Amino acid sequence: MPASSAGDPARYIGSEDPYEAERQAAHATGVLDELRAGLALHPPIPAARVVELGCGAGNVTQALLEAQPEATIVATDRDERLLAQARERLADAVRMGRVRFERADATSLPFPARTFDLAICRCVLMHLSDPLLAVAGLYRVLEVGGVAVAVEPDWGARALYPDPEALGALLDLARRARPFGFPDMLLGRKLYALFRAAGFGDVSIATLASSATGADFGALTEEERMERGPWRLLDQAHPTLLQAGVSDEEIDALKARLQAVYRHPERFSAGMDFAASGMKPAPALTE
Repeated sequence: MPASSAGDPARYIGSEDPYEAERQAAHATGVLDELRAGLALHPPIPAARVVELGCGAGNVTQALLEAQPEATIVATDRDERLLAQARERLADAVRMGRVRFERADATSLPFPARTFDLAICRCVLMHLSDPLLAVAGLYRVLEVGGVAVAVEPDWGARALYPDPEALGALLDLARRARPFGFPDMLLGRKLYALFRAAGFGDVSIATLASSATGADFGALTEEERMERGPWRLLDQAHPTLLQAGVSDEEIDALKARLQAVYRHPERFSAGMDFAASGMKPAPALTE
């Protein structure tokens, strides 16, 4: 996964959470549908050479193997602990030579230019202090005509009931803590501009809507509820929030509000993520 802008540049806010792989798995619902929606914008060649940024424990990698059955994948991450779990999880694909896992920084990929036909990242750019560096890196390692796909959330396009103001409080807290390494909760709306700035042509965006009710959340165990709610982000980012001047009282109060919403029998939430896809154009001819 990517790095935060605070402290050790090789870390992000989930790097010391022993349950990070479980948290990622809890949020993996719909990954394959998201990936297919992004790939449909500019379908890559069947036997594509693929690079994935911030693969974590391999949720997107697994979806890639299904969506691109003829592809070969190099999946990268900064966290060796998560890479080890991904290698174990996808051991058969590793043995077959369909995927290999490498430790690499999302903003400094150790691959030559024009190495890959397809580049993928999901919920990675939001963690970077300068996401344009990563998008420009994808552009560099892609072959001419290659395709990059990024999927990112945008919490400003969400709805929450019965306490919608709790979402506004979370976004305000995120804004305050962003300079200290808190994820960019509004990254989804910036994808088009980032891809254009990196040089990609024919940039397209797909909107990915989702919703859940109290009945959906009520079917989970208490342990599963605690793994899936946005308060987990507050737990992981606790030191970062304190650096930003957010008090323990503010953090605890917001966690309690969010947990109350997610336990409410009439709870409703809806969200909008965005998938961006762009192609690397041929170099302009000069006289």
